[in-house]
Amino acid sequence: MSAPFTGLAAVAWRESRTARRRLLLYMSSITLGVAALVAIDSFAQNVTRSVHEQSRSLLGGDLSLSSNAAFKPAVETLFDSLQANGTPIARQVSFASMALAARTGLTRLSQVRAVTPGYPFYGQIETDPVDAWSQLQSGRRTVVDASLLVALNAHVGDSITLGKSKFLITGTLTSVPGEIAVTAAIGPRLYIPARYLDETGLLVFGSRADYEALVKLPPNETTDQFAARTARVLSKNDVHVHTAAQNEYRLSSAIDQLRNFLSVVGLVALLLGGIGVASGVHAFVMRKIDTVAILRCLGATSGQVLVIYVLQAAAMGLVGAAAGTLLGVGLQFAMPLAVKDFLPVAVAVRLAPAALLTGLGIGVWVALVFALRPLLALRGVSPLQALRRESDDTVMRQARRDSATYVVSFAIVASVFAIAIQRAERLRDGVGFSIGILIAVGALWVVAAFMTWLARRLV
Repeated sequence: MSAPFTGLAAVAWRESRTARRRLLLYMSSITLGVAALVAIDSFAQNVTRSVHEQSRSLLGGDLSLSSNAAFKPAVETLFDSLQANGTPIARQVSFASMALAARTGLTRLSQVRAVTPGYPFYGQIETDPVDAWSQLQSGRRTVVDASLLVALNAHVGDSITLGKSKFLITGTLTSVPGEIAVTAAIGPRLYIPARYLDETGLLVFGSRADYEALVKLPPNETTDQFAARTARVLSKNDVHVHTAAQNEYRLSSAIDQLRNFLSVVGLVALLLGGIGVASGVHAFVMRKIDTVAILRCLGATSGQVLVIYVLQAAAMGLVGAAAGTLLGVGLQFAMPLAVKDFLPVAVAVRLAPAALLTGLGIGVWVALVFALRPLLALRGVSPLQALRRESDDTVMRQARRDSATYVVSFAIVASVFAIAIQRAERLRDGVGFSIGILIAVGALWVVAAFMTWLARRLV
């Protein structure tokens, strides 16, 4: 870089500290958009990784065999054969029933779950006190959701009546793998030993219940091998088979759909920030026309002037995007705590370098490309502007006829399409998002132009 150019850049840099502060303020408008992108991408990657790591814990076994009716004799024979050959099976029967607190006389509709010993094979059902689950099978005991105790005005140590049987409340549930905690407020869960289910008299002809059997495969057998040798019996008797891999795929797909939706929200926030940058830099350029004219008198070419201020805009854009990245990292650690009751998995938060770099890169590019269009007006500032003052509006109007302005405008539109496609991960969705965004921005522009014209007519 030549010494004259360095000197001119230094003059432009020292000329107005207040102007640089304003420019930095303009660039900070993309901070929230970058923060949203970084937080969304990082959170989605962390949740997906946690689902993969805890896939068997979320299901409770290697396979889940389910039916909306009691298992038929042929299936029971298959289960007996599997257990005789060393393949453990744990059962769960779940249904809705009214629970009665013996002390208070209050009732509440609850989700009763009768489980056999060993349920679940993977993952840990956490309770308060911690040994309540391990002691569940030692008698007529029950472990319930804390919301059920609130509804019944009951306490640990009270008795609860289900049908014809009473159970002692020995603890409350704090975490059940694979289930969303917030659902406990809608239908509180209540676990009892399966061997006392018949005594309640709640399941009779016509009762609605779901039956599940968890299978823990031996180390030398895969889920495909198990499915191949049991498919005929299970399909013939209306038993549905779910594997840990299928459960992982289902949850990952749901997370991806949520991420795509939130990505559109983040993209819109980022583009609104870009519009804010363009508006702010436009005002910045209007204040710098006299300074540029003086620089031109000192020997600066139009290209040098443009490079000087584009570098300043890029530096300020980098600061704004970096601030957004740091804010996104903070949100990444806060989001699992805020939505933990809505997630079926315990999220292990780790930094996602790809998400950080992507958010930083997109933020800097959006700040630069939106700032470049108003900055192009500086190329048309003549040295005579220092002596023969033209209105700032005249200078800005002349810049609109610059061919480079059309190139930058095309780059802005192309950037919207490229970022939308990258966020949506599918061409059709990305194009649809982009068209929708352009229509919305176009409608806002038409309304703004009309209001401007109306204001000029009325005032």
